[in-house]
Amino acid sequence: AVFILIASIFLLVTTTSTTSAFVPRKQSIFPEKKSVTNEMLADAACVGVGAVTGAVCRWQIGNVVTRKLQEYPRLSYFQGWHTAGINILGSFVLGTLAGLPTVDQAAMLDKRGITARARLMAGVGFCGSFTTFSTYAVDIVGWLNKGEVIRAFSYMALNNGGGVMAAFAGFHMAKRILRI
Repeated sequence: AVFILIASIFLLVTTTSTTSAFVPRKQSIFPEKKSVTNEMLADAACVGVGAVTGAVCRWQIGNVVTRKLQEYPRLSYFQGWHTAGINILGSFVLGTLAGLPTVDQAAMLDKRGITARARLMAGVGFCGSFTTFSTYAVDIVGWLNKGEVIRAFSYMALNNGGGVMAAFAGFHMAKRILRI
């Protein structure tokens, strides 16, 4: 979230034109910097809000799972498997978003669907930070290094197969509910 905020401020500072639209400009051999529009800032804010929400949800799920595994040591085999659940749930959410048509904000009341900005917030922001490929990869490498080959490959199969099936289910659920 801090990175997104810093990047947004950097983008705003480095690309905003300092000349007024009402003041004639001299011709220059250098191309003029494009200014950041309010639309771009609103899009960036939506992605940021979604990203913070997704990251906090992922972190909290990890905390809850870790506490439960400490309460029930016999379930220690499932340490790290919450990442698969998160990835499958995120795939379902992203699949659902992909199945929804994009509608104009003005047409929201008349049509079923999701606005482009809500899609950015939920898809790029939330799902982008909620799901994680890097943790998944590190978990697999860790198990392989420990010689737990069956565990690593079953986890890989669950993540990949479950993620694809969840995305498929979400996509078709959205289409069926909206009858499109």
